[in-house]
Amino acid sequence: MSTRNARDRWSVYTVGIALVVLAVGFALAWFYMQYRERLSREVSFLMLPPIAISHSGHSMSATIAVQTSAADAGWAAENKRALEQVVKRVLMEADPKKVAGVPAAPAGMDALQHTLREASNVELQTTRVQGMLLTEFLVSEGDL
Repeated sequence: MSTRNARDRWSVYTVGIALVVLAVGFALAWFYMQYRERLSREVSFLMLPPIAISHSGHSMSATIAVQTSAADAGWAAENKRALEQVVKRVLMEADPKKVAGVPAAPAGMDALQHTLREASNVELQTTRVQGMLLTEFLVSEGDL
């Protein structure tokens, strides 16, 4: 009879341990999902180096911060060169009078930032770029 009690006790311990392992596994999975969700909500900024272009008798100089989720910060850093090239191309195509009209044209700046974001996402075939923020911007007549 004691052998059977020992087996019953062993079975109860085994089931108990299995339930604890399952509970810990589910808890870890839940915490991981919460962490990933929080990362996707957090914002990260990557500063591009200052970019200057001269085109059609105008010069533009810009410093830009690329906004992504914190989860995509590594992707942005890996694609920094490609993002710089997109910015240069968009600035070359931009109309300086519309961007920095007289008097100052906030709508032109907003449109340029929107164009930068859209062009970055299209060219890099992604949706990770949430925004392109002009932190410094200068337009002048004449070449650099």
